[in-house]
Amino acid sequence: MSEILVRTFPVRLALAAEANTDGRIIEGRCVPYGVAAMVRDPGTDPYREVFLPGAFRGATKAPDRIHFKFNHGSGLGDWIGRGLDFVESDDGLDGSFRVVPGAIGDHALAVVDDGIMSGLSVGFEPLGRDRLDASGAVVRSRCRLVEVSLCPEPAFVGAAVTGRRSRPDGVEAPPAAWDEAPEVAANRAAIDARLRAIGLTIR
Repeated sequence: MSEILVRTFPVRLALAAEANTDGRIIEGRCVPYGVAAMVRDPGTDPYREVFLPGAFRGATKAPDRIHFKFNHGSGLGDWIGRGLDFVESDDGLDGSFRVVPGAIGDHALAVVDDGIMSGLSVGFEPLGRDRLDASGAVVRSRCRLVEVSLCPEPAFVGAAVTGRRSRPDGVEAPPAAWDEAPEVAANRAAIDARLRAIGLTIR
């Protein structure tokens, strides 16, 4: 398996004022295409990188397999949702994500509202051979999207959260295990206590 690389993009929040909505869907641009940026991976020197249109087309076929996380963490409190839908255009990859209910998801939404988390970051595996363009930037034409995370600092420009709203038209409601997974229900009291212990506000 290839090493999972991460890239962070800026977030600007524009809340959707819709009636009868739970406001737990975050949607926006995950990866801008055709925009070069200086990046650095573990064990490498800094280099320029650009994603081409179609680089993440695989994500559009199985969006629910893409995890929505907090700063690429792997703890229980870092899993804040999963993908609902991904759409590719010539400009980039746009996605929507359902944030889980409860203290963890509520806190994630709060830090987005307050502008504390101003970035979207993707974790991906490059597929195929790398090539360089005329400027010397590494060109990514085919990648496997693994996760999308809320993060504080952007690496690229051009990404934006465009709203928080209810489930998109035509998308079925997630199963009961989605809204109240047994693991989350069983550990909710312990999670709430841990969040209070480190000074996080629980709404």
